[in-house]
Amino acid sequence: MVNENHIVLALIVNKQGLPFYWEVLPGCTADSTTINWLLETLKNKFHLEKIKEITFVFDRGMVSGDNLALLERDNIKYISAKDKNQIERITEMNFTALPDLNPKKINDDIDKLSGFKKINKNTYCKEIKVDGHRRYILCFNPQLFKDQRKAREQAIANFQIFVQNLNLELLEAKKSRQRKATYTKFKKRLEKIRLNGFVDVKLDIQHVFHKGKKIRTYQGTVEVDKSKRCLAGKKDGFWLLVTNHSEKQDQKFKLCAEEAIAPYREKEIIEEAFKEIKSFIKIEPVFVWTEDHVKAHYTICVLAYLINRTLTIRLHDNAGDKSGEIVANQKLFKESSKCKLNYLEVKNIKQKKFSLTKPTTKQKELLKRIGLSTLTNRKIVNIANDKSIYAE
Repeated sequence: MVNENHIVLALIVNKQGLPFYWEVLPGCTADSTTINWLLETLKNKFHLEKIKEITFVFDRGMVSGDNLALLERDNIKYISAKDKNQIERITEMNFTALPDLNPKKINDDIDKLSGFKKINKNTYCKEIKVDGHRRYILCFNPQLFKDQRKAREQAIANFQIFVQNLNLELLEAKKSRQRKATYTKFKKRLEKIRLNGFVDVKLDIQHVFHKGKKIRTYQGTVEVDKSKRCLAGKKDGFWLLVTNHSEKQDQKFKLCAEEAIAPYREKEIIEEAFKEIKSFIKIEPVFVWTEDHVKAHYTICVLAYLINRTLTIRLHDNAGDKSGEIVANQKLFKESSKCKLNYLEVKNIKQKKFSLTKPTTKQKELLKRIGLSTLTNRKIVNIANDKSIYAE
């Protein structure tokens, strides 16, 4: 089950983010191969052949020609996206010929993109083609465009700081440095942050002295190729949706572009599920090693997420006057934690008793919103006291 302390959790949720199937897989399992196993498992467990139409929505990490062909063979609908480096090949568009877009006035410049239809303030789309069963829709997100441009500029700024710090280390050299080895240190960093396509480092020899001995070292200077940087940003904000919802009626797609794009954008539900399981529930570290124990550990974490998600849904469905600002389980727990079941013991008279912190009006309303008002029912405390259920 464990491969270099890495474990894969396959998780399926519904539109509300509620998990209804999960499985723990070996750490060497690639996302792109999971769908084959997953499809067969779901067929056997949920009898998918009896469902008239089901649509799988998954991230581009699980997209491969074989996976899509497998779904198409079984007449199962899917919605996903292609990798960014495949956009030009599939769309046969020359992105270098597109007009330059300015992040500061992108909402005005967006009209320069010919043939794109506005779906909402963050999505513009253009039908590209249908290739066999596969339909491709090119999308542009103005906010994503601004974020990617900003991230690239920030990455360049961070690299410049890295160069400055490494330069200071090089000035402290106690023996002469080799040019190739020194340049490699800068180059590896560029490759790691994916700036090597348009950013380079120029090395200049610098001599320093250590204990009276002349040492040859180097100083790096960041060089940015502006034309290549511009080309690197030509696909900023673009993403390519792929689906086999390609049927038409009266010359129009039965599933319009907006309806095809919406589910993929909503895949953030599953992303949020993993985020909560990792960060709030803290699924790691794992302190068990047998297969059964590892599966049990992950199952408990998924069930904890199920409880948290259920409480969040109830908070959204039921508004409150005193606690209206609380719409997430984390804030619910923080507010509710102030009301506790207390265990009291007076040793000299040998008396033991349970008591409940008096809940506030806000806490009572929260419990009502999530359907757990009985938690503060004092009859429960009285029953506990009557039956002498005490902790030693």
